[in-house]
Amino acid sequence: MNEENYVRRVIRLLAMTLLALGIGVSPALAASPHFIGEPTCSAKTIVNNRATITCSGKAAGLGRAPARVFLSADRVEVQYVCVNRGGNTAPGHPAFFGPVTGATQNITPHAGQITFRVTLQSPPNPSSREVCPNGNWRVVLVSATFTHVVLHIQQPAGNDVLTWNFGNIDPS
Repeated sequence: MNEENYVRRVIRLLAMTLLALGIGVSPALAASPHFIGEPTCSAKTIVNNRATITCSGKAAGLGRAPARVFLSADRVEVQYVCVNRGGNTAPGHPAFFGPVTGATQNITPHAGQITFRVTLQSPPNPSSREVCPNGNWRVVLVSATFTHVVLHIQQPAGNDVLTWNFGNIDPS
């Protein structure tokens, strides 16, 4: 066998070996994202004129890449009242916002698992000049309903690998 044929055979054998290793490694690296138990939304509050929902849980099968976790809602329906300095209230004012997205939590998985706790808030109250008899009144949030709340786990950013639909949540 001449030297040129020998080099070609070695290169071909090396290429086939690398290809076989690449195919063999791919399934081992493939993730199988899933929730461990069911995510929950346990904290539902109205504090400082903002409605907030807090959801938490654990996911596995995420590999090593950082995961982005956040909540979204198609719509938030809120009800405000106006309160004057004497404590009297004016009738309620409904408002609708949407879609809304909560703050993103970036988490690096450990052994393919993450534990998360994310929140979603109603938008800030409108000014009293916009919804009350005059600017001397205070706007008070009395109720809120988050419609079609969804938990998103993305890996990489923009690619949902897990979602959980909580439906409608009323923290009032």
